[in-house]
This record gives sequence, structure tokens and C-alpha cells, in this order.
Amino acid sequence: MRLSSHRPYFLILLLLALLNTAALAQQVVSGRVIARSTKEPLAQVTVRVEDQKTSAVSDEKGRFSLRLPTASPNAKLTFSHLGFQPLTLPAAQIGTEVALEEQSYLIGEVQVSYVQLQKLLLRQWRIAPASLDAAAQQITARMQAKDPKKAETLAKNPEAVRKVMDMARYEFRPNGIVKTKLLIAGHKLRWQLDEETRTLTIVDEEGGSRKINVKELTADRLVLQTPGSSAPEIAYVPAD
Repeated sequence: MRLSSHRPYFLILLLLALLNTAALAQQVVSGRVIARSTKEPLAQVTVRVEDQKTSAVSDEKGRFSLRLPTASPNAKLTFSHLGFQPLTLPAAQIGTEVALEEQSYLIGEVQVSYVQLQKLLLRQWRIAPASLDAAAQQITARMQAKDPKKAETLAKNPEAVRKVMDMARYEFRPNGIVKTKLLIAGHKLRWQLDEETRTLTIVDEEGGSRKINVKELTADRLVLQTPGSSAPEIAYVPAD
């Protein structure tokens, strides 16, 4: 009678012991991700357990916390963030801070970091006056492949096309979108950083896989050119 009366309590204690054992079998890894060059915290860094689906994302202060499936000293974590070199470390070696190195990208013949690129590129641009004629000719040539009749109309009114190009605005945004505006019409492009070649390209969604290389990027000048073609370079200047 005495044993049976204590059985529920015994089962509860056994269950708690099993739960504690399961909790101890898991390992929590936490810390803060920073940029090595500036010591600033990095938000939206993906922290992933190597060869597993377990992952976490750092908050606005760079903090992350990840519970490993099993308490294994051999587990490795990979830290990845656009504009920074990926870093893989054994979980046992991760301290309070993890510093990521900035990735450099080739713009023309100049190496530009992601932070520098954002400061230079993310603004509104307009076609430089010296490039308006070339831009108008390119628009007419592209229209020729789509609609020869409209292309013929554009060819007969070069000054009107030039005015439209002069009023065009191209706004580069942090989310990778390039919002273009031509009078009341517009469409979207995308700017992409190629992690493999470490270059910046502008992808024209209207032209499918057509890409435009960035030949030059400074505080007051952006130069684009279609790779592998005889098309002239088009220069842009800040519109804001």
C-alpha cells in the first residue's frame, strides 16, 4: 500500500530526471557578431550548424543564441552575412564575440568594401549630360528588337528621347532593388554582389539574364557598361 501510494510521486521524479537529462544533452551557444574593422555589431547574420538545419539570426545588437541538437564538442557553426567573408568555427571555440572580415568587391580597378559601396551607391542617380545621346541610342536599339515600328518613331524624334532620358531617375535601395522612373512609367532592376567573382552587377529584369557591369563608382560618378558588347559606357551623376 505504501509503495503504491508513492508511485505517482516516483513517476513524476523520474520524468523530471529524464527531462533534465535531455536538457543537459543539449548545448546553447550564444555571443555577439561584430565587424572586425569597425567593431560595430552586425544584425541579420545567419548562424548555422554545419551539416544540419539548425540556425539562428543575430538581432540589431549582433546578439545570437543557438541551441545545438546534441552537446558535441565537434559541432561547427558557420557565420554568413552579405558583404562579409563567411566564417566557420568549432562551437567549443566561440567566445563572447565573433568578428567577421569585410568582403571587398572590384569596381572597375578599385577594391570597394560593402560598407563603402552602400555609402556610394545607395542614392538616386540621373544620366550625365554627356551620356544622354548614347543612352537615347541604346533605348532605340533595344526597342528595335522588340517593336520595330516604335523604334522607327523613336529614331525620328531623337530630341524627345533625349529629354526623356534627361528626366529619368534611378534609385538604388538597400534591398537590392533599383527603382527606375521614366516620366510616369517605370520598372525595377536589381543590383547584385557576386560573392564568387566579388563584382557588382546590375541585372535588367526586362532583359532576362542581361547584366550591366559597374565600371566606375565614386561619390559623384557611376559608370555602367554592358559586358561583351560594343555599346558605349553610360555615366550617371547624383540626382539628389
